[in-house]
Amino acid sequence: MARKWIEPLLHFAFWLFCFWVLYTAFSFESMEVTVENGVERTLYSRDTGSVPFVLFTLVVKMLVFYTVAFFLLPRFLRRRQWTSLLVLIVALFTGCFLFEYYVQPLLTGHYFRSTLSIGILLYLFILLAATAYRLAKDWWRHERLRAQLAEEKLSAELNYLKAQVNPHFLFNTLNNLYALAEREGSETLAGGIADLAGLLRYVIYDCRADYVLLDKEMQFLQNMVDMQRLRLDEEDEVLIALNISGPYNNKRIAPLLLAPFVENAFKHGIRYGQSALVKIDFAMAGSVLHFKVSNTNFSMDANQRAEKTGVGLENVRRRLSLLYPGRHQLVLEDKKDTFTAQLQLELDES
Repeated sequence: MARKWIEPLLHFAFWLFCFWVLYTAFSFESMEVTVENGVERTLYSRDTGSVPFVLFTLVVKMLVFYTVAFFLLPRFLRRRQWTSLLVLIVALFTGCFLFEYYVQPLLTGHYFRSTLSIGILLYLFILLAATAYRLAKDWWRHERLRAQLAEEKLSAELNYLKAQVNPHFLFNTLNNLYALAEREGSETLAGGIADLAGLLRYVIYDCRADYVLLDKEMQFLQNMVDMQRLRLDEEDEVLIALNISGPYNNKRIAPLLLAPFVENAFKHGIRYGQSALVKIDFAMAGSVLHFKVSNTNFSMDANQRAEKTGVGLENVRRRLSLLYPGRHQLVLEDKKDTFTAQLQLELDES
């Protein structure tokens, strides 16, 4: 509880220090040296009327600091849009400098005393302070997320080891069941077993890597959809649509990143005996993936709604924040009739 007060207190201490420095620099008026009985005394005269001027200057510097730290750097630095960042910083500094020069005397009655070089140095100091603060804040946040994911990964690995089945035995068993289903003429069952084998093979083998080819992730999602279709009868009024467009070869993605959205849609978007819709749209535009999942939104109580957007999607948010900082946009829309998850993700080449 006490930790949340540390950052505001540090901000307050920083700006209090800046006020003291500015007041010390701008309130100095004169220095008088006297000698009495052979003892030299130095008297400093300060202009206390400069306090409004110092406060005005400090407020402008605070505006610059927080604009750079909370708007410009998060928006442009992560995307490496250096030109836009530089132009906006120069425009911000120029506008605030001119504002101080022309407006400050009218409001405070004190003229802007510092030279151009001193003014530039003050703004450069604010820029360096804002940049250092932003980088430190992002680093601390990144380390916290990394530690959380490392802990979750370790827990998942331990749980996996506890429940691990010999993969060769598992796949040999599935192959035997597949052959039996074909021999009995049950094409639907054979297809379901093949899809299940594909799902397990992807999870057990491919997902050991930090990144996988996008076409493998897409094949995994296709198998998930096909497995879900098996539980439906022809008379069920359920429409399942999977739309794929755009070339996605040679792209890489974190494994199982998209699966929770599809799983969530089928878990909460289908009820037996009621008409329902699950629609999955997948499109590539250059290096940007546009992924959208929509499903029918049935009436739920508070616990069911919390579960719908609970642990699974929260884990996805954390993975996106760690693996794709500044390169993704996730929007969840919980409307009366439809729940929609939209993800825009900038991917790397393989």
